[in-house]
Amino acid sequence: IDDPPLKILPLGGLGEIGMNCMLVGSGDRYVLLDAGLMFPDHEELGIQKVLPDVSFLARWKDKIEAVLITHGHEDHIGALPWVVPALDPSTPIYAGLFTMQLIKRRMQEYSLWNDQRFKVFDMNERFQAGPFEMEAVRVTHSIPDCCGLIFRSEHGTIVHTGDWKIDENPVDGRIFDRTSWERVGNEGVTLMMSDSTNVLSPGRTISESAVSEGIMRRVLGHRGRIITTQFASNIHRLYGVRAAAEATGRQIAFLGMSLTTYLEAAKRAGIAPIDPEKLIPADEIDNCDPSKLLIVTTGSQGEERAQLALAAHGSSRLLTLQPEDLLLYSAKMIPGNEKRVMRMMNEIAKRGPEIAMGREDCLHSSGHGYKDELDEVIKLLKPEHFLPVHGEYAFLRAHEQLARQSGVRHTTV
Repeated sequence: IDDPPLKILPLGGLGEIGMNCMLVGSGDRYVLLDAGLMFPDHEELGIQKVLPDVSFLARWKDKIEAVLITHGHEDHIGALPWVVPALDPSTPIYAGLFTMQLIKRRMQEYSLWNDQRFKVFDMNERFQAGPFEMEAVRVTHSIPDCCGLIFRSEHGTIVHTGDWKIDENPVDGRIFDRTSWERVGNEGVTLMMSDSTNVLSPGRTISESAVSEGIMRRVLGHRGRIITTQFASNIHRLYGVRAAAEATGRQIAFLGMSLTTYLEAAKRAGIAPIDPEKLIPADEIDNCDPSKLLIVTTGSQGEERAQLALAAHGSSRLLTLQPEDLLLYSAKMIPGNEKRVMRMMNEIAKRGPEIAMGREDCLHSSGHGYKDELDEVIKLLKPEHFLPVHGEYAFLRAHEQLARQSGVRHTTV
């Protein structure tokens, strides 16, 4: 049997959304790309999280020479506390600066942090990781410090896009790096792997700047208290929150530890849109003039112990909903959570607050590119081979078809 010089061994993230983890190899030498977990379906009772097969990694630890992380979402870093102990103690872990702040906090919780082992890379910096010369290329997504990765070797070049969209007007000014993708496309790409999440959505995503404008419109039009709920990791969304608060003379309060965790990581990385020291303490919310307050809270998915869900049922000791409140739903309902979220929203509506969550409010944008964006990047990279990743099986097949239509001769799912 011929032994191919370049190898891809997915351990998760294909045929599912979550648990992104794969081995990329040249010869018999490998690097591990991402180490994510997946949260179980509602039918999987008693299961808290789903992890890649770390026993396989332990058996192969002598072949795995580095770990590379594309960004800081849980479905890309959440399995690290189980993956790192399975690897050789000298195996380095590479990530961007903000992502590494999130990793450091998690590793310290498990007493696994090692300053020498965890290494920060810069965008477009070339460095050696196992058999590959690596280069990170900036992409835009729903969390800062996201990259795609270029794996160069004597046998060819592999590109993995990471999770991405093309935000033409990002709120932090850090643009999607078309130039670098075009450059590597002209060098020649043997294999391209790309995010398939929104391949069935026509057109292009809206910019986070448009969401900031949507938040501003709703905040300017309301005199009572404002409550907005969002994904805690979406640091970019806080630019719009800050601008709206400043325009209306409001102070900002956070409800939910995860919001503070991500903001403090952003501050350590030098990219925080809000100074954590200037937030109103959660236990002082009731002492503030409602017309001068903007509350950011977790619980957009109706999680039972999150503050918004508790407040919906009148059981939060920090937040009591009032009829004069305006709730901005600045998130999306993750598939499978719709009933739970709507039950929460119904309870909130019974308590009187106005709720803004319609598409016309423009309070959320996906972090994953739509079909026209996917097509554009395939054409920039011009790969010989294409492997769709990060998506349900139907999404992977649709992305495969798109690649064929875009001129790629060799595709597979």
